[in-house]
Amino acid sequence: MEDEGVREGLAWQIGVWDRISDIYLHEIDKRFAPVVEGVLARAGLEPGHRVLDLGTGTGAVAQRAALTVAQSGQVVGIDVSTAMLALAQQRMVAHGITNAIFREGRAEEIPGDEGSFDAVLASL
Repeated sequence: MEDEGVREGLAWQIGVWDRISDIYLHEIDKRFAPVVEGVLARAGLEPGHRVLDLGTGTGAVAQRAALTVAQSGQVVGIDVSTAMLALAQQRMVAHGITNAIFREGRAEEIPGDEGSFDAVLASL
């Protein structure tokens, strides 16, 4: 069980990410494009892979991963920020991507059974 300090710290962190989500999407994502490219280059993803994007944020990595694993694969993006997750979902809809889903979650409690993902990605 988490202590009060941990819960307060997490609540603060979520608040920060929620407040800057639009700025992140419109300003920071483009600056991190080389990071996204590097993450994907090292991942070795193939069509059909199931991928976990840890700390998905606005879904920049998830978007590229979903295209790479194709319709036979799936990407699950998790993040603590519901505002970031909403933007990630909007990104997928805008690009017609249907093989990515998003869930609220943390690295300490990764969704899915052990071995259910072929790759775990994290850009930050």
